[in-house]
Amino acid sequence: MGTFRFSMHMLKKEYQKSLIYTLTLCLTIAVTFLFYNIIDNTYLLEVATFSAQGLVLPLSTILAFLVIIFCGFMIVFANNFYISRKTKEIAIMTISGASYFGSTLYLFYQNLVMTMIAFPIGIGVGMISSMIMNQFIYPFVDAVVPFYYIPLNAIGDTVICIVVLIFAQLIYASGFVYRKDIPYMLSQEKSNTLEDHRIIRLPSFLYIFAYVIGIVMILTVDYTPTVVLFPCVIGVLGITGIIRHYFPILFKRLKNKRFLNHPTKLISLSNLYYSLRRALMLIGLYALSTVTMIGIIITQQNSPRELVTASIGFVVIMGLLLISIIYKYCMEASSRRILFYNLYKLGYSYKQLIKIIREEVLWFYLIIIGLPFVYIVANLILAFNYQVVTLNFILIMFVALLVPVIISSLFTYTFYKKSVLKTMEEGVRYE
Repeated sequence: MGTFRFSMHMLKKEYQKSLIYTLTLCLTIAVTFLFYNIIDNTYLLEVATFSAQGLVLPLSTILAFLVIIFCGFMIVFANNFYISRKTKEIAIMTISGASYFGSTLYLFYQNLVMTMIAFPIGIGVGMISSMIMNQFIYPFVDAVVPFYYIPLNAIGDTVICIVVLIFAQLIYASGFVYRKDIPYMLSQEKSNTLEDHRIIRLPSFLYIFAYVIGIVMILTVDYTPTVVLFPCVIGVLGITGIIRHYFPILFKRLKNKRFLNHPTKLISLSNLYYSLRRALMLIGLYALSTVTMIGIIITQQNSPRELVTASIGFVVIMGLLLISIIYKYCMEASSRRILFYNLYKLGYSYKQLIKIIREEVLWFYLIIIGLPFVYIVANLILAFNYQVVTLNFILIMFVALLVPVIISSLFTYTFYKKSVLKTMEEGVRYE
């Protein structure tokens, strides 16, 4: 079987991995087009100005560029994770005599096909979204433009951006195949350990201190929406440190002292810690993005165009991050089928297995939203006390933060449950 046919066969066989990655591509392409529409649309374009400090770019343009860069990062991240789930196939190809170039082509063919499927869908969704968004912004710039108007440059810029990313993915795939040996690839998908590569190992309580000191700084400084961003960055560093270095100690203590003989919590805690560590970068980005974008939205309440752009950017970035978290979590969870099957063979009932999954997913999303939520609440309450925002604004922000996380947790729970329990006999449901 040729490399192309084999790659298409495996793409079809593992359609769940391929489908989620393709949907991620569709969304990021649509968002990229949406914000290129802001940059290339002559009716929305705000001209840069010169001041004593130099060139001053409008905030809407800066935000649009940042979101496009963020979309590129999310595509690269999704691709890298997708490739990391293909290591067994690459190892089998290598053992069977495939060359380094053939393994690279295998990954490239799959990425190319998924991109070709995602691109027209993403452009179509992006066009529709741009038409709708334009109708919100045009009144603020006193522009009367046909509903269907879309700048053609936005399509060209999106094509260039995606082509560049495809070549970047090819280079990464080539380097990945070249660097990794067969034993690593065979063990990667089932690996359940994460090494600590720190040169300087700080005490874990320092991360808790950084998290707390950031809150104290917010509560004690003279409030402005921009001043609180620095304490929030300190808080994000504390959050990532707590998850990476303090939770292992905490979870180990809980398992040894409280849950050593507990049939479900012992397992759910172990799975929870592994899932948190694997999604650490995304959790840190989520924490930083939420507090930063809310701060930007607060500062732009009197600038309608920038406010709309910032609000759309907030929704887009949060959506992309949550989708990426779901994608990564579900792919990691699907590798635990054997674990849950073995638990069933050891005597665990269906209800107990469901409880393990429910506890793990619940605490995962509580940690994701809970740690940065303290900072967000402190920021919003102070802004309300200084009469910078209204109570309705605070309620809208709470809904915008909580509802997507709740929906994400329900989707993750449903996918996780179906993925790991589908290999079991039907009789387990009644035991």
